Amino acid sequence: MTAVVCVALVLACVAIYGQTLTHDFLNYDDNHYVTENPHVQAGLHMNTVGWAFVTDKALYIHPLTWMSHMLDCSLYGMHPWGHHLTNLLFHSAASVLLFWALRLLTGAFWPSAMVAALFAVHPLHVESVAWVAERKDVLSAVFWMLALGAYGLYARRGGVLRYAAVAAAFILGLMSKPMVVTLPFVLLLLDYWPLEQADRNASPGVMARKMAQLALWKTPLFLITVLSSVSTFVMQAGGNNLAFGEKVPFVDRCANAIVVYVLYLVKTLCPSGLAAFYPHPVTRPMWQVAGAAVILAAITLFCLREARRRPYLIIGWFWYLGTLVPVIELVQAGDFSHADRYTYLPSIGVFIMAAWGVADLAAAWQVPRRAVAAASAIVLAAFTVCAVVQTGYWHDSETLFRHAISVGHPSTLAYDNVAAYAMNQKRYDAARESLGKALELNPKDLKALNNMGLIALAQGHHDEARTYLTKALELKPDQVNVINNLANIAMDQKHYDEARIYLKKALELDPASINPLINLGNIATEQGHYDEAGESLKKALEIDPRSVSALTNIGKLYVVQKRYEDAKNYLTKALSLDPKSVNALNNLGGCFLYQDQYEEARQYLQRALEVDPQSISALNNLAYALTKLGRQAEADACTKKAAELGKPHTASP
Repeated sequence: MTAVVCVALVLACVAIYGQTLTHDFLNYDDNHYVTENPHVQAGLHMNTVGWAFVTDKALYIHPLTWMSHMLDCSLYGMHPWGHHLTNLLFHSAASVLLFWALRLLTGAFWPSAMVAALFAVHPLHVESVAWVAERKDVLSAVFWMLALGAYGLYARRGGVLRYAAVAAAFILGLMSKPMVVTLPFVLLLLDYWPLEQADRNASPGVMARKMAQLALWKTPLFLITVLSSVSTFVMQAGGNNLAFGEKVPFVDRCANAIVVYVLYLVKTLCPSGLAAFYPHPVTRPMWQVAGAAVILAAITLFCLREARRRPYLIIGWFWYLGTLVPVIELVQAGDFSHADRYTYLPSIGVFIMAAWGVADLAAAWQVPRRAVAAASAIVLAAFTVCAVVQTGYWHDSETLFRHAISVGHPSTLAYDNVAAYAMNQKRYDAARESLGKALELNPKDLKALNNMGLIALAQGHHDEARTYLTKALELKPDQVNVINNLANIAMDQKHYDEARIYLKKALELDPASINPLINLGNIATEQGHYDEAGESLKKALEIDPRSVSALTNIGKLYVVQKRYEDAKNYLTKALSLDPKSVNALNNLGGCFLYQDQYEEARQYLQRALEVDPQSISALNNLAYALTKLGRQAEADACTKKAAELGKPHTASP
């Protein structure tokens, strides 16, 4: 029967999250963790492993998470399905390990299976599994479950090696996500129940002394917790991720925490209106705070009253309350009020209360087992259906954030991400609409201003583009990407001296920024300064050896210099990294044109137009190739379409 439960848990996970194998990467944090991270994309090897232990890129110390993403890139490249598959495997493993750990700790088969099943299928957990960037959740959960099981073995049999196994699992969990700092606290709860390390019928004084002794034995684990918490706080503060907290007084943060505790409970019971981002209200109505405080106090008092007879209630409740402490936003990290992913481990406490509570009630009321099984199956089926639907919203950035807006959580972040997705598809009118709504919510939204400038530049409206970008720069003068985009305007107008001034300023602010280097190389190429161009572009490539843009522009430089074989090498490498790079395809097609290899040129140029049917350069090049191949009617159609589209304009993201 154990094997049947384990297989059922895995199949349930596959039924819900199998659809993610067809999902895209998101433009929400997936870029930081994978799609725009050259260290991760380079794959798993000694140099990147070293980087994983020292980087502060995500403002966390979680080298195992970085290494798991690197391994994905080594195994699957940049194909999203592989990265989603890994999340699915880790979540499935965590669900099975939770069943194993609870059964080991409690000896109760069906309640343990129910908790694991709820963990596997609950819709609140969709964010943790369907989002590639949230790999840290599912990976840390695997080590959390292993630590629970290892502690169960240690509590019953003792031994230094078993204690070391608990500590090792704990450290590996912290190396995946710092949120597991609460594990020693949970282990202390488990000492009370189900491990029965303290006599529940003893006097309060005797009980307190025993629990203090049990806590003392966990001193090494608590020291690890302190070190991890301090390092995480320092990194978050150093990365300016706590800046929004300065706008929210501590009293308001406490009020929000009280409300959110109850809100998570409500979403656990009725998971509707789930969204990827919940904007912070800054202040909560007093009636909400007071009502939530009463509810929390009532549940706490009830669980305390039942602590001797039904110890699973107080353990499950304190599990829930305690494991949420690091993410309840008393220390405000980010500009959101709460997040579904934060319930991934804390919800186990609520599931324990529910599973053992139902078992107790069924026994007391003599409810037939079949009736309990049928009711449990109905609940799990309902949650599964909700989770399947919720997972579908994570298909791509536009679907995800339009859903967030539709369920009543509009925000500048949601509108900005919808716009970014539309911009990538050159649906500029749709992008403008979303950015306009973002600016209505916050006229100082830097991302919206920058993207408005990019759209105007792409459409050849230079004055409008300069207006938006200048306003963004006035709000924050050290934005390298905005300065680089102002340089793009000057380049588009062939004001190269002005562009150089912007680009040098950008490099002064961030010498490791490759876009200014690439643009300096392009200017030098246009002016015939080929040695200077090569120097700038190769420096960009040294900073990011997997930069498709740098590789493509070096290839373009070599085409201009008639170094066709060298050009092919760089352009082919760019295409191996991004098979849909229109610039690489177009330049490779041009390279073959110069060598009078018209059929090869046609193939690459048609591939470019499959990706971007509005590429005027590719249309003109294809028209020339088709003319040389004697396919004049097709060539004329390409020329006509290019003329209709007009002069092209470029913009860098």
